[in-house]
Amino acid sequence: MELLRYFDDTTSRAVHARREYLSMMIRSQCDSVVQYGILKGFRVPPSNWAEIISSAYILGTYEVSVCAILDLLRSPRKVLVDLGGADGVFGVGLVEVGAFGRSFIFELDADRRRGLAEMAQAHGVADRVSVFGEATPDFLDLVEARGVPLPQCVVLCDIEGAEFSLFSDAVLSRLQKSHVIIELHDFLLTDPVRRESAIAELRLAAERYFDVCEVKDGLRDIRNIPLLRNWSDWDSWLLCIEARYRMMSWLWLRPKGEAALTAAAVDELVIDYQRRIFAA
Repeated sequence: MELLRYFDDTTSRAVHARREYLSMMIRSQCDSVVQYGILKGFRVPPSNWAEIISSAYILGTYEVSVCAILDLLRSPRKVLVDLGGADGVFGVGLVEVGAFGRSFIFELDADRRRGLAEMAQAHGVADRVSVFGEATPDFLDLVEARGVPLPQCVVLCDIEGAEFSLFSDAVLSRLQKSHVIIELHDFLLTDPVRRESAIAELRLAAERYFDVCEVKDGLRDIRNIPLLRNWSDWDSWLLCIEARYRMMSWLWLRPKGEAALTAAAVDELVIDYQRRIFAA
């Protein structure tokens, strides 16, 4: 048992070290600028917590399913409401590249909020990026108070388990004409009973107002990434994955009345997006 733990620890450290080294190489080769996808042209700043995945940002493979949906919804007339802004790659980056006209970023951590404001200033979009504190049940009031109609919004949520309490019936009702993408963190809930039922309960509540699609991570097609054509297959995969401890999934809430999407259609959307962005 001790020997198994030793090999588990040492091999894990080796893989992480290799991935960090490869990310440094990609950063240097590309001058930290995203090469493919919806964020193409955005210069990715150093991350305080996720530097190991910077290569996935730069290669356009980070949360590629989410990026495919955002690419479908993009419009300079739309507003991104980013719940859980973290390092600002979406909340700031998507405004800078013109995918969305402006963004409202909600972030719990005060240091990150300061960093997001500084980042928006450094990237020349401070007049179109607004940074707020924690997303509380009245977060939509802040959006509407700034003259933005909710149907004009695309909501992207990554708040580490708080999604199951934030999206009440009242919030879902107000957002029913918007697209909402919610990353699911049921595994972070401490109550085992709540953890078991959280996703099903959220989905059931959302289906009252939306057509709901489940989007699963892992559907990557890295065969045609121009930058990686001369790289080994193992290094290519290390560069494109996100170093998570589990496969993530999202609920995509789509306004009722839009054409229904099957799971296969969602998968095709994600694959088609990758075919387009990596086309030489």
